[in-house]
Amino acid sequence: MNRWHTDYLPHPLYRPARRFVPPLADWPDQAGYDALLDRARAAGAPLPAGLRFVCELEPGAYYEMHIGATGEVPTRARNWHDWFNALAWLAWPRAKAALNRRHVRAIARGEAKRGPLRDAATLLDECGVIVAVADPRLGQLLDDMRWRELFIESRDDWGRRIAARTLGHALMETGLAPHLGWCGKALIVEVGEDFFGLDGDGQTALLDAELAARLDDDGFLASPRALCPLPLLGIPGWWPDNEDPAFYDNADYFRPTRRAKSATVTA
Repeated sequence: MNRWHTDYLPHPLYRPARRFVPPLADWPDQAGYDALLDRARAAGAPLPAGLRFVCELEPGAYYEMHIGATGEVPTRARNWHDWFNALAWLAWPRAKAALNRRHVRAIARGEAKRGPLRDAATLLDECGVIVAVADPRLGQLLDDMRWRELFIESRDDWGRRIAARTLGHALMETGLAPHLGWCGKALIVEVGEDFFGLDGDGQTALLDAELAARLDDDGFLASPRALCPLPLLGIPGWWPDNEDPAFYDNADYFRPTRRAKSATVTA
């Protein structure tokens, strides 16, 4: 899927990144990526000072180490995965920087070929959905995979006491063609009641700061099993078919028991 378009933007999956997408007729070139960063900085996004998306860069060191040392993010031209990675940096600048620092620390300790800490960071970076809950009961329903209680019986709580915000750029890419079986990896973050009085950008900024602080502690999110499977088409407002309660009868998609949590990601 190489044709440039922005038809995806209205979907709630892209809410955190939506405001950073300029009107473009075609894929951005290097000047376009530089302008993207300039606009985000001018709008007050707390981006790392040296951050730059560098087209067709082939780093001499590990990807994460190169970013950590130079601020340069290797970015393939006309590539959805890397386009959404750039948008994720703009929407979640503190968390993305903290994820990079986590990789750098792990590699410095000898975890170059991945291990539980880096696997968890990669899953969050690629497929992560931050689920903010003002009621711990709702987070428990998600963790227990009690889908009918979460999506049907608690339907009115979505947007009021629970919300999903996309961080993972691979998830944004797969969102171009959603399908049954489409899942994210959810990280549950408890928030105060006042969280839902903020606008969407304020909510993302609060979660970004909170997540960055937690990721700087390597005791947090120490393995992929800390992330919950989340069938995205079940989220109210994310898929028209889920207006019918019978949609949730599909036990192949809404599995009643915890599925294996993969420690690998294909980018």
